[in-house]
Amino acid sequence: MRPREHTGVPAGPPRALAEFLARAGVRDRYPHYDLGAAESRLLRTPRVPGAPAPAARNRRRPFGWSDPARDCPLDSERARRDLKAACLVAVCDPRAGQDLGRFLDSGHADPPGAAVFGCLLHLAGLREGSRFWWQFAAGAGTRRTAPAAYCLFLDHSRRGEHHDARFWARELGRRDFRPGGRRELREIRLCAQAAVLRHVDQHDDPDLGPVPLPRPGLPSVLAAFLPPSPLPARRPRPDPRPLRHPALTSAARATVVQSDSGDALAHARRALAVVRVLERHPLGVRAARLARDSGLTEQALRPLLTMLCEEEYACRPGAGVYARGPALERLGASGGTGLAAQLQRTLALARDSAGAAVYLSRYAEGEVRITQMADGPGAPPVREWVDFRAAAHASAVGKCLLTQLDHHGRADHVTRHRPARLTARTITDSRTLFGALDALTPGAPVFDLREYSPGVVCAAVPIATGGAAGSLALSLPASHAHRLPSATEALRHKAVPVLLALLLSGAIPPDPPPPPGPRRTHTPPHAHPAGPAPSTRITPETLRLLGRLFRTPLTRVTAQDGPHLVNDPASAAAYLFEAEPDPTRLTLPRTFTDITPGSLPHPDGLVVLRM
Repeated sequence: MRPREHTGVPAGPPRALAEFLARAGVRDRYPHYDLGAAESRLLRTPRVPGAPAPAARNRRRPFGWSDPARDCPLDSERARRDLKAACLVAVCDPRAGQDLGRFLDSGHADPPGAAVFGCLLHLAGLREGSRFWWQFAAGAGTRRTAPAAYCLFLDHSRRGEHHDARFWARELGRRDFRPGGRRELREIRLCAQAAVLRHVDQHDDPDLGPVPLPRPGLPSVLAAFLPPSPLPARRPRPDPRPLRHPALTSAARATVVQSDSGDALAHARRALAVVRVLERHPLGVRAARLARDSGLTEQALRPLLTMLCEEEYACRPGAGVYARGPALERLGASGGTGLAAQLQRTLALARDSAGAAVYLSRYAEGEVRITQMADGPGAPPVREWVDFRAAAHASAVGKCLLTQLDHHGRADHVTRHRPARLTARTITDSRTLFGALDALTPGAPVFDLREYSPGVVCAAVPIATGGAAGSLALSLPASHAHRLPSATEALRHKAVPVLLALLLSGAIPPDPPPPPGPRRTHTPPHAHPAGPAPSTRITPETLRLLGRLFRTPLTRVTAQDGPHLVNDPASAAAYLFEAEPDPTRLTLPRTFTDITPGSLPHPDGLVVLRM
């Protein structure tokens, strides 16, 4: 050894072996490989315009055998499946019994029988013994033993030994071997594996080590590996129902459609009852009588009055006295802008309460639409780097709207907008997404935990506007994710005034739908039969006319005749008013939608019918 040269720098103490082991690591063979780009290239099918289609002989069969001349190196998983299928073909061959018999009679020296015996050992789980007999059979170099060489090519590819796999691929090429036959991938029964193990002995050879040897009677176990005989075909019976795949039927039955807003809609209907009482007392009413007339307890009335005063549906002209607020006049603004103005004010209050940007959305014409939002300097909105219409699978708004659709609606949406991976947390499998949506309880919030954008977390609660899907959502920066539970709870409370505004505007029927079952209805004379419908389309012209009617006293004739029905020819809705003796009071309508547009014509656009 040469003496160590002195460089002038004092040498430190020798390093310990543990220090070297701590710095050790596996070198990344593909440091610059983009997995996402590779998936995109696989999904794309590039085709030069005008270029002829590739010849059929050059196309690869997606589920065919692995060809040693073409598929080298071979994927480990595919090699495992092909090796199992090749062994099944060998043991199910009609000549397998004769080959095994000659293998036993010749003292374990028949190469074709050794190949079949190796396949039986592999199917039974004895991998090392099967490799020994495959090598013995493949060494014969005949065409009858080429399947043994093919099994060795697959076995080395399965183990990642690509150098040995290339050797056997060259041997197969010299023998001009191409795999063929039926490729079956079926499970091996445990009784078949146990039968093979009962007919195998382990012999310890001093030179070769443990070598499995067959016992007499081994050919009798081949019948256990044969495919089961097909059942006799039944004569098909005609079915009058349309044909549909059983998986679609099962998925449709298991879909949970959350068409209700939970407790928020019930609270909104109770608040609507309080507003109706306030309308009957324009000069104010005390809380005790307000609770008695609305049918609520004082404990249940107290939070409703707080909410109504905050949203300006009610005001306090005196101590303990409540009267109607300016929000009702705001809802009756001309041009249909009153509802949008009131909802914008509610969203601003929700933004300040939750400390986050707030969004109001609905599902219209098969698309996700953000109708209104409220943000601010302390509540930044989400940067829409991907169109919300194409990201319903990742955003809280989109998932909340999808929970309110049936299976056909969800399947139609994901068919038109394929789920794409936006972040590492995005769910791209539609079955997994639908299963997660079905697991939610009705009215529960839906979360987006960095699925749409890595720097944003969101939450959304359902706002069921009759038959239309809607949601109220918020967004927070990912650094404020700890505030998401408290902000979501504040958002759920703000869903009540949003639903109340929709109830007052007629977008939701004021009265809850009756329970299913036979019921008797009273049809007014001179009018078509009308029943409460879950939803109706309110046109701006209808809101303008109703707002005009709300602001003006009822006529003397109408007030004397009592309840009356008002119909707008521009829409398919009719409104039932219960007139009060005092013409200065405002009456809230009940909406009916079984009226044909134009069936009750009137020159002024409105018609009044006596009941």
